Amino acid sequence: MNQKYDVGKIKAKNVAIGNRAKAGDRIHSDADREEALYQIRQLIELLTAHADEINSPPEIRAYAKSVETALQKRKLNRTRIENLVHKIASALAGVTAVANAVDAVQTAVSHLFK
Repeated sequence: MNQKYDVGKIKAKNVAIGNRAKAGDRIHSDADREEALYQIRQLIELLTAHADEINSPPEIRAYAKSVETALQKRKLNRTRIENLVHKIASALAGVTAVANAVDAVQTAVSHLFK
């Protein structure tokens, strides 16, 4: 929602009022978005390689592909992305072969939403 406001000499495009209010559309760094995409793609490759160690690999792969798709959208849905990453992390908690990749995805996503 981009509205223009003119109040005296003050001109603003986005206005926020209240505790912890944030105005405007958040612009995500292209580098942060690319890093998150790179990390989720690395995880997807590892899921294929370690499918025999994972419970319900098609479901986890679907979550990861959903994260990849969500990261490619113009407007990022933080709640959806973080929920999917949490589901992936929970499902892969006991699989040490992909633990570092999951951590890398979580770190990249958290940097994206700082």
